[in-house]
Amino acid sequence: MNGRMAPLTVSALLVSALRLSAQPVITELQPRGAQKGKPFTLTLAGRNLGEGLKIRSTMPASFTLLTPDQPAPAPGGPMLAEGRYATFLVEPTAELGVGVYPIRVVTGEGISNIQLFTVGAFPELAEDESRFGGPSNTNDRMEDAQPLPPPPFTLNGTLRGPERDMFRLSAKAGEKRVIEVEARRCGSAIDPLLEVLDANGRMIAGSEDAPLLGLDARVEVTFPRAGDYYVVVRDSRYSTQTANFYRLKIGSYPYPREVFPLGGRRGELVETSLGTEKIKVDLRDAGSNVHQVFVNMPGSPALPVPFAVGNDPEVNGPVGDRAINSPVTINARLANAGQVDRYTLRVPASRAMTFRIQARELETSKLMAVITVRDEKGSVLGRSGDEPLAEDLYNVNQSRTAGDPILRLQTPAGVNEVTVTVEDLALRGGPGYAYRLNVQPVAQDFRVILNSAFVNVPAEGSVAVPVTVQRQGFEDEIQLRVANPPKGLRVEGGYVVAGLPVKETPQNRNSRGVLILTAEPGQTFASLDLTVEGVARLADGSTIVRKAEGPGMIVNVAGASEQGAVDRQRSLTAPWMGLELVTAPTKSRAAKLEVTMLDRTRMPEGDQIKFRWKWIPRDAGQALPRTVNAEMVGSADVRLIDIQVDAKDPSTGTFVMTTTKLTRPSKYDVYITGRLNLGPVEQEEIVSRPITVQVEEVVGNAQTSSRP
Repeated sequence: MNGRMAPLTVSALLVSALRLSAQPVITELQPRGAQKGKPFTLTLAGRNLGEGLKIRSTMPASFTLLTPDQPAPAPGGPMLAEGRYATFLVEPTAELGVGVYPIRVVTGEGISNIQLFTVGAFPELAEDESRFGGPSNTNDRMEDAQPLPPPPFTLNGTLRGPERDMFRLSAKAGEKRVIEVEARRCGSAIDPLLEVLDANGRMIAGSEDAPLLGLDARVEVTFPRAGDYYVVVRDSRYSTQTANFYRLKIGSYPYPREVFPLGGRRGELVETSLGTEKIKVDLRDAGSNVHQVFVNMPGSPALPVPFAVGNDPEVNGPVGDRAINSPVTINARLANAGQVDRYTLRVPASRAMTFRIQARELETSKLMAVITVRDEKGSVLGRSGDEPLAEDLYNVNQSRTAGDPILRLQTPAGVNEVTVTVEDLALRGGPGYAYRLNVQPVAQDFRVILNSAFVNVPAEGSVAVPVTVQRQGFEDEIQLRVANPPKGLRVEGGYVVAGLPVKETPQNRNSRGVLILTAEPGQTFASLDLTVEGVARLADGSTIVRKAEGPGMIVNVAGASEQGAVDRQRSLTAPWMGLELVTAPTKSRAAKLEVTMLDRTRMPEGDQIKFRWKWIPRDAGQALPRTVNAEMVGSADVRLIDIQVDAKDPSTGTFVMTTTKLTRPSKYDVYITGRLNLGPVEQEEIVSRPITVQVEEVVGNAQTSSRP
């Protein structure tokens, strides 16, 4: 099973459509945005939005829960379940800036996921079919297009499956308008495509992925004659998404047309150009975990755009023929098609170095970069950006499957200067082809990435927190921990197994770890942000401590997969929020689940380790599953055999894990999970506390048996 969660039965439980316990969930906001400076009502749709509901947000506003009247059901539809909706009066307490703000709720059952709410500068209106209970597919054709008022305005709409929305806009001859769609930037899963048609259905303007907007769309239109025009919004793949909203903004307004440089150094006041004007970006208080901030033109109603934050000295190109000291970040752009930028860099001899490009992944550049490093004689030391895609890293799809190129290499003895070239894979160039070239010695380092945006810890129960460790030159063991655990919360597990030896300097490689959080019996704790850290020791005895970076939120995109998911299909996250592991207590689960190690048999090829699972239900009448899932975190080539449910007691059973010579000698966390059926559409996932298993190196052919 390669160390991944392995089911103890052949069949798998399909629970994607099932509810997990009574924790609050927000599935929709109505509206998705509001005009700044004005109070408004905000309706949350979801599940378990019941007693004690409170909103948590960085938006400077007060949130007053209104009388919880439920919206009327659609004609002929079912009655709406209690806890499905909650409406608040939102009153700004300070000047709201144009941008997106996180909205989440907390109840006695825990804390919810985040939905993004957008604050704009224009009056807001709604697409007719997007209102609660509204009919679908009412504006898919020109003859049924929803009429629009005179701009400026922002319209909140939705795409219900593979449809298109059409709107009729009247314009004067020679009138200029900016028309854009906000979607991915606001937390929507759709990839918008925008078209403007004349009265005969001919397209006069269109956009899919506009500069600086990632996957969102924007056009500037000069209408050739007076009359009616049609604005069309659809998903570029005609996909069906759960997070299916968009915001159509129409007006005449300035917006950033470029970002150059694409970023600046932490701790400094940096100047950047946004096209028609330059602004100062204050990075003097940027925290160590802040890798991106947002910038905008003063007074612009457009959403702010990303601006990268780095640690090394910065140089803005062009730099001419002079040699540049490293470490350094060079800001430049390929202004012309076919342009190749060249830099002479001073580097330490016989030292592992990293050459990294930041461009497309910042979503403010179109560059598909290729970097090449040569020695003083012109011999190629390394190249990245056009190599064949590694099967275990990327799919061969060419729709932005790979990230910006990174190259790690060892400078030869006696080489103190190298030449680095930067070019576009398709030999393109222009204002939108900026980049950041970072050069620095390879440090033994790693990053810790949380795979969960938040967790609710059940009373006297446990929850698993999966973590990804991105190795950057450090291959030894790492221990995960919580730096600020509150009283009443037990933290266990967290072993991250050492990486396998490699012959060449590796690219980033990932390892897995899991922390298990358990609420101590008879104790409770307040909701808080847990600081998860990875701790490792270097050969010289010094310690590396790296704070975990959280995703902020996770919005699933239909069509996403672990292998080969392109930009349009990757889950949407918001690490720019700077959130850590948001944690809250919740009510106890219907049962506990325990795992114990019974014995270990040493075999010629590895170990056979026998475990027992045990269900402890709170209610003797609770139906218990006859299966659990088991994981030895980070292990390789582990198999499950001899799975047996106790014939006299179906609440317990045993299984055996087998290791091989490919299972790296190390400590491992072993834990199990199971799902309890609480009703037709409701389940609870139960997590055991972990136990530690030490796997020894396989030597000789002796067979021994021992008990823990």
